[in-house]
Amino acid sequence: MDKLDQKTISFDFREKHFLVQLNGGKYFYESTFSNDSLGQIKDQLSNRGFTREISDIIIPISSKDSLRYAAAVNSVVYFALLPLKLNDAAAQKKYLRTVKIKNKNYEQIEVTFNKANGGKDFDDVYYFWFDAQDYSMDYFAYSSGGNRFRAVSSIKESKGLKLQNYTNYKASDNEKTKLLDYGAIYEQNKLIKLSEINLEHLKVD
Repeated sequence: MDKLDQKTISFDFREKHFLVQLNGGKYFYESTFSNDSLGQIKDQLSNRGFTREISDIIIPISSKDSLRYAAAVNSVVYFALLPLKLNDAAAQKKYLRTVKIKNKNYEQIEVTFNKANGGKDFDDVYYFWFDAQDYSMDYFAYSSGGNRFRAVSSIKESKGLKLQNYTNYKASDNEKTKLLDYGAIYEQNKLIKLSEINLEHLKVD
């Protein structure tokens, strides 16, 4: 993933088409989708800020809506480009321990974010489980919007870039296990499947 500079990445996710361009410290993200009443909508996020186009016309939107739409675009791209995004300046990484999940050893990492560059959800906590042998990122968990645990379900590949699809889980309402131990209750089949996170039609130019 460190070779993505000056590349254009595109993929589809939940009826939206995403385009990602990385150029040094600059970035451009675009989400394109159709609305029955408005037509084609393009949400664009870059170092310069957020804009929304409807039928190729930039429209004015409130600061509140701008933040909400920008967060929606950024969230999809952020998760799609994991673990690359863990190298962002705002990410603060801490090695925790070696744990075993499904008879494989994993190195567990805790990631928090500094307030200055961490966005509106800077106080979220993430946990990542990297295979101790090949260092693939097979699982991660996070606290935003409630505790969630994701397990890799399949891998999409284009020109050497591999993006991962996930099964998304949550714990039962009466589960008291701490988020950093969700790998253990996943292994015990105590988590509840919420959704599939699937990227389609991956392309790198």
